[in-house]
Amino acid sequence: MDIRIEKIPGGVSVDGLEFKNGKCGCTAVLPCCYSWSKVKRSGDKVSFAAKASGPESKDTFTWGYAVKKGQFEVEVFFEDARDKSIFSGYYPPKLEDFLAKGWDLVKKAGDRGDFGLWRCAACRWLYKEKDQKASFESLPDDWKCPVCKAGKESFEQVA
Repeated sequence: MDIRIEKIPGGVSVDGLEFKNGKCGCTAVLPCCYSWSKVKRSGDKVSFAAKASGPESKDTFTWGYAVKKGQFEVEVFFEDARDKSIFSGYYPPKLEDFLAKGWDLVKKAGDRGDFGLWRCAACRWLYKEKDQKASFESLPDDWKCPVCKAGKESFEQVA
């Protein structure tokens, strides 16, 4: 069984799937989002925890999973918010990505709610494809962040 756990910029790669650290940078444009993600490796075990909810969040929920392959284990816990508008952390790989690579599901709690999230690097505002009803890639090249006016090239996909 050839599973690699290795350091990558800002996190850890497990069997080719990336977990990244991220934390609130409190910009002058938006209020603090209180969000973060943290990955920790201890031998053959990787733990990932994240928080995307803040004091203003009204629609919060938790989700996570644990998977195992041989002696390797991965645990994920996420405190999420459906009503978040900014997020400074990173989402973990989808459970389905691990299952497709032959990992066994040990436990699952709740369901992940967000996909198609793009974050502005300047102000951390989130473009949510399901709310905007358009894929980020389909936006014109001259599209700008509605909050800070950064260009489309300033966005990164986080989920």
